[in-house]
Amino acid sequence: MSIESLFTKYYDRATLPIRNTEFNREQRGSLDIRQVIEADEFRNLNHKIILKDDQAFIVWRQQEWGFGENSLDVTHFDEGVVRSMSLRYTGDSVTGLKLSLTRGNWLIPDPDHRLPYIFGRSDMETWFRVKNNNMDLERVRLAFDKEDKHTFSVRDSGVDKEKAEHLYKGVEYRIELDDKIRLSIDGKSSRKINWRAQFRDEEIRALYDYAIGEAWLDGWGPVAEIVETNGR
Repeated sequence: MSIESLFTKYYDRATLPIRNTEFNREQRGSLDIRQVIEADEFRNLNHKIILKDDQAFIVWRQQEWGFGENSLDVTHFDEGVVRSMSLRYTGDSVTGLKLSLTRGNWLIPDPDHRLPYIFGRSDMETWFRVKNNNMDLERVRLAFDKEDKHTFSVRDSGVDKEKAEHLYKGVEYRIELDDKIRLSIDGKSSRKINWRAQFRDEEIRALYDYAIGEAWLDGWGPVAEIVETNGR
């Protein structure tokens, strides 16, 4: 199922009278913006789903988790590559960051029908936590597969590999961790990723400001300027 079909099915379901949702749709030039707000005793979710020239472009989500904890998610779609950033925050203090890399054809419908899609698979997922006023890399996993319950941990509780190689379903991953995250993916969609492994407080604040407003409508560039090292 295409990403655009996932978006349409989610929005159409949200408009059913039995759903406790508010919804809106507007056209801004080439942008088709659909908003779904769901608020009940279980979840408080606000989704903005954007197509550009009828192609999947961005999904933005804000969610309240309770006890004052919230999250902001921004996901960009570009030629089959899906980049996602999630920030956990309380008040105006960011407590955690997750960066994910997956592919458009790996997205699947949410069985709970609460989200436009979920990750059926992902190439890499990374988690960062606040430490000494910086945001430090805490966890890294490769080749997540929800259906087969497969994943390969590179850094986690009791696991800390500086270098690793992993082959899964015809995709070969080679990763190195130091002050950067260097990942090579070989297969039908070969590419190299260079991400930083630590962010300063002011950089996290810049990511938060990007996500809380609508700067994300202009693309992934501001995130790339902070996150990606470009070989440096």
